Amino acid sequence: MANQYITADEHLPETGTDETVTHLQIRDPETKEIFEARVHVARESDRLDDPEPLSVVRGPHENTTEQWYVEFVDEAVETERLERLADEQRERSNVVNTRSDDLTVLLRYLVETGRYESTSAAVRAILFEHLADRDPAVLEAYDEIRTAYDADPLREALADANHSNAGTDDEPAVVVTEQETETDRSGAR
Repeated sequence: MANQYITADEHLPETGTDETVTHLQIRDPETKEIFEARVHVARESDRLDDPEPLSVVRGPHENTTEQWYVEFVDEAVETERLERLADEQRERSNVVNTRSDDLTVLLRYLVETGRYESTSAAVRAILFEHLADRDPAVLEAYDEIRTAYDADPLREALADANHSNAGTDDEPAVVVTEQETETDRSGAR
């Protein structure tokens, strides 16, 4: 089993075929990390385009091993990087500039022909559709990150506190007068 991906029999799909696309819990042979990925699984390597050996363990003590093969449908998503980028984005502008005359013309055409309400709506729809088709794991990982962020009560409390304490550049957030502190300019009371 050295240098092979490993999964338990219970994680395999319960279909009657031996080849399918599924979310599968797998242990990485190098890092020993357990992760989930969208994969094709098959009992024979020639049924897959880019097979990797997969040891399927079964039994009450997982001491029975069967050789299968796995092919990754999606690249592994670097969730730490995605989380970092999401955190950084909260402090940055959300404007994306393609700097492309061709794309600008095509996007404006889509808007003027009524397919989209705006170039921004067109870019969002086209990009999300493309990612859903080509890299759904990234969308799923980002959705989990965004949901966890939006549901964080500590983040909400801190954001509310920051908004209520924040002033504008024209007026300071906190103004303390001598009268309020009973302090003269020398600092004595």
